[in-house]
Amino acid sequence: MEDTQWQKPVHIGREVIAGPHEAIRFMDCRWPAIKGMCFARAHLACLAALDGREAPDQARQRFEAALDEAQLH
Repeated sequence: MEDTQWQKPVHIGREVIAGPHEAIRFMDCRWPAIKGMCFARAHLACLAALDGREAPDQARQRFEAALDEAQLH
């Protein structure tokens, strides 16, 4: 579901990521070339949140961990 949103958006500089769909787009298009384990977990969690297999805010936590790992926060 593309309209799945997080309770609290994630800010990356001027960029605002409001949900798992936007997070996947960010990870696919704007992520650095080197991707770690947190990136993989976040990507899978966002996909799972979009089809209802995982809570959206769990995906948000994993996305933030991936941002920290990539030093993008």
